Amino acid sequence: MTRERVKLSQSALRRAADANARFRRGLRGAIRPQLSFHDLTGLDLGGFDLSGVDFTGACLHRVEAKGTDFSDSNFFGCDLRMAQLQGANLARTDLRGAILRGADLSGALLPDADLREGLLLQRNDKGELAPADIETLPVELVIANLTGADLTRAKLAGGFAVRADLTNAILRGANLSRIDLRNANLTGAVLENADLSDANLDGSILHGSILTGIRWTGATLGEADMLGAVLDESARTASIGAVNLPKGLHTLEAPLEELLVAHEAWVRSVGSEGKRLQLSGIELGAVDLSGRDLSGAVLVNCVLTGGRFADSKLTVADLTRSSLERADFRHADMCAAVLRQAFLSGADFTGAKLDAVVLGGNLNELRRSNLDETRLWGAILRNTTLFGASLLNADLQRADLTDADFKNTRLAGANFTAAIMTDTKFDGVDMRHVRGFKRKRAS
Repeated sequence: MTRERVKLSQSALRRAADANARFRRGLRGAIRPQLSFHDLTGLDLGGFDLSGVDFTGACLHRVEAKGTDFSDSNFFGCDLRMAQLQGANLARTDLRGAILRGADLSGALLPDADLREGLLLQRNDKGELAPADIETLPVELVIANLTGADLTRAKLAGGFAVRADLTNAILRGANLSRIDLRNANLTGAVLENADLSDANLDGSILHGSILTGIRWTGATLGEADMLGAVLDESARTASIGAVNLPKGLHTLEAPLEELLVAHEAWVRSVGSEGKRLQLSGIELGAVDLSGRDLSGAVLVNCVLTGGRFADSKLTVADLTRSSLERADFRHADMCAAVLRQAFLSGADFTGAKLDAVVLGGNLNELRRSNLDETRLWGAILRNTTLFGASLLNADLQRADLTDADFKNTRLAGANFTAAIMTDTKFDGVDMRHVRGFKRKRAS
């Protein structure tokens, strides 16, 4: 049985949005619009407040809805193929059975959204419930763009997300059981405490993703690429068939201490003696490198949980995508260091220097410390200097930034939600695109 959708014009859509705004304000006589089984194909919904609206069974194919507020709305069984939903608010929405093939949800907010499989029913001529004549497959996110989307506690059980792009997406506590994520890109995704039981992640890319506290029962990760991923013991056990897992110290060409001594000789002689330290994908754990000269060292995709670098020299060192949770960098010289996409939750940078430096006396060759896309959750940056550093899209939620100096830093896209910013300095910084900024000064 087919239910014909009602075609909606752009002017009728605007009237519906205005009616919803009046309803939201509680104006007398205002009625919330009902857009179930309507056809909105190709319409422009950008910036509208359509929160709480019922779109059950509607067609929103190729709609423009950047930044639109759909929070608490019902999209059960909707066709959202190729929809432009960048930065849209879809918090707590019902998206069960929705088709999102090719949709762009980059930067969208979907906390507590329900994207499980669903079947849309309606009564036939005999008064019996029967499936409606629209696609009622599990939620389909094939080749959808969800980069940077917030899917905290979202329910995607049984979904179909082959080749979806979930780069830097937040999936903390999400229900991903039975989801098909084959060949999906989960680079930098946060999957803390998610349920991935019976999920298929074969061939997925998990570079630098956070994979702790996860339920893995029945999950498959054949050829999944875990380069630089943050793993706990449960994740390691589940990673049978995965590639680029961290390697042990026994795989080094020489004992670590010998490599460190050779590197320090390389630094002292400006490269004429010894050998530069270059490690990739090695699990070093809570190694004590306090006071060592690691200038110019390369430690990419390494696991250094609890590593000790207090008073060490890490100028121009490369720590890209390394896991440095709870690492100690107190009073370290890290000028022009590269920590791009590193995991630095709970790390201590008290008194550390992460300033930009001028190379060779040429003012045009400024080498910035690079902390782009780092996760500094709850990190300590008391009295830390970051003159001219780059922190694009860095996540500093709950970080202690007391007396830190961010003069002339690049902060576009950085997240300061719940950060302590007592007497923090931001001279010369463009704060227009910073998230969660709430400054606090000492009394």
